[in-house]
Amino acid sequence: MSLVMVGERLPRHLRAAESGVLNKLLAVQFPGAQQLRQQVPQARVVGRWGSDSPSVDLEVMEPFPRAGIPDGVVPVTGAVKDSSGELDGELLLWVSDGTLSALEYSWYTDEAPVELPDPRGVTVAVQR
Repeated sequence: MSLVMVGERLPRHLRAAESGVLNKLLAVQFPGAQQLRQQVPQARVVGRWGSDSPSVDLEVMEPFPRAGIPDGVVPVTGAVKDSSGELDGELLLWVSDGTLSALEYSWYTDEAPVELPDPRGVTVAVQR
C-alpha cells in the first residue's frame, strides 16, 4: 500500500539516504546481491508507505539484470540502534520478479521514524 506525500512528485530518483541504505544492505554477499547492486542506479521511488514514513516502494528502470531469488524479503537485514546501543528497528529490502521493489524501515520504539538512519550506524547481517 503506497500513499503519496502531498507535493511530492513521483516517480522520483532515489535520495542520498535511500541509495546509501540500499548500498549498505547490498554490500554483503548473498544469492542475487550482485544483480540487485547493479539495479540501484536504475531504481526510482514510485510510492511511500505513509506521509511521514521513510519506507518506499521502488521500481527499477530498464535495462537491468534480474536477480534469481524468490519474491519477498531478501535474506539480509539492517539492525538500527540508538546512541546507547539499544535496538530501534530494522531495515528490510523487498524484491519482486528479481527486482528491487521496496525498502522498509520497521521500528521497535513508541515513535515511528520519519527518516532513514545513517547507513554508517546500520549493522547488516545475512539470514541463513
